[in-house]
Amino acid sequence: MDLYNFIILLSPSVLIICALIFAMVMRYISYRERVALVERGVDLDMLYRSQGPSAQGNRGILWAGMITATTGLGLLLGLWTLGPGAWLLVGFVPLCVGLGMLGIYHITRGSAGQATPAKAAASPENRCDTPSGDTSPAQPDA
Repeated sequence: MDLYNFIILLSPSVLIICALIFAMVMRYISYRERVALVERGVDLDMLYRSQGPSAQGNRGILWAGMITATTGLGLLLGLWTLGPGAWLLVGFVPLCVGLGMLGIYHITRGSAGQATPAKAAASPENRCDTPSGDTSPAQPDA
């Protein structure tokens, strides 16, 4: 086996090992951040609730759709040079899946992360309860 074939066989293993090391380092950094927050007395439950899916919206589906669609387009254009055939499905399938994800993002982008009017009206910040039980807004003294 010559050096060129050895490098070709070894490169996927090196890439996988690098990805695993990156994931481990990111997990460790996240762990150290949580430990530092706990030492400073931050309530992690409140922090995680404020950073939940409603805070981000559905931007993840946008990124996933863009990456999947452009990968499919790249595969489709690359395989098109071989001529028409069944191998073009390797590019068409991720392209269509990515376009579907982009469609889902654009259809649902107005509903993610926003409170409905009924929830907003019932939230404690929007109520003005007086000691007498009257729920009308308090009038300023003039």
